[in-house]
Amino acid sequence: MKHLVLAALLAPIASQAFAQAPDPSLATPVGTDVSVSLGSYTYTEPGDTAISIHGLKIGGDFTGTLAMSRRHHWFFQSNARAVIGTAKYTGWCSPFLIAPDSSSPNGYALDTGDPSPCTEPGDKDWYAEARGLVGKDLIGQRWAFAPFTGLGLRYLSNGTTGVAGYRTDKYLYVPAGLTSRTRLAPDRTLSLTLEADALLHGWQKTRDSQLGGGDIQATPTAPAFTIESFSDVSFSQSKGWALRASADYQVTKHWSFEPYYIHWNVSSSPVSYETATFTVNRITAHEQLGAYEPLNKTNEAGVKLGLHF
Repeated sequence: MKHLVLAALLAPIASQAFAQAPDPSLATPVGTDVSVSLGSYTYTEPGDTAISIHGLKIGGDFTGTLAMSRRHHWFFQSNARAVIGTAKYTGWCSPFLIAPDSSSPNGYALDTGDPSPCTEPGDKDWYAEARGLVGKDLIGQRWAFAPFTGLGLRYLSNGTTGVAGYRTDKYLYVPAGLTSRTRLAPDRTLSLTLEADALLHGWQKTRDSQLGGGDIQATPTAPAFTIESFSDVSFSQSKGWALRASADYQVTKHWSFEPYYIHWNVSSSPVSYETATFTVNRITAHEQLGAYEPLNKTNEAGVKLGLHF
């Protein structure tokens, strides 16, 4: 639906622009672009026990643009982006407990208690993206418009409790967008880009096996017990979307300045199961625990300094 809206908006704008003689210098620049960025990053899971992972991140971009047909103004772009930093977790933590269960080998079932607020700073957090795009320049006298689409892959890594890469996500998505470009002065152009991304599929893996185990003290209602280990758990996500907006201002022939904004919205996954191993009174039991990846949203905003050559 978002793709159709972009196409509908393009048609009347383009028809006015092309009533005048085209300016070939407004075509998408061929060559290589590299940039560095600094921005804020916030991942949230809304709800009664909402959590957030947030922090400042630095990044780098590489974009290579080739002219597929200079006569018909088709172009191809390959793009890679990597962003890294440390993040702070703000949310909830739940203690492990056991309750009597006659069906368990050790007479108890593993469960979690009521959540309480908790935070954890300094977690390693990064993501990388790779994209291939095809577009076409529609050039007028004062404005050019370049609709584009392609395929993208996003890889996200979150650390926790000293475990780098504890949680990873892979998103395969289809981007569709429009760049409008105009010249403000010689060697100075302004490019405005709006893009909508449709998630094709998401793969999420949580490496609980790397958390290890530990001893839990006795309470008035339960004996002491030991958590031996957890297995890893994977989730599948099939619904989600993203919006991207940027304004690239060419300061000189080679240097540019670009504020940008990215928003991701990914729906919850079906329930998956992991195995928890725990020991009570020297008797070990294995239990299946169900979990799911909840609805999550990501907001990223920052600025880029770019070099074209």
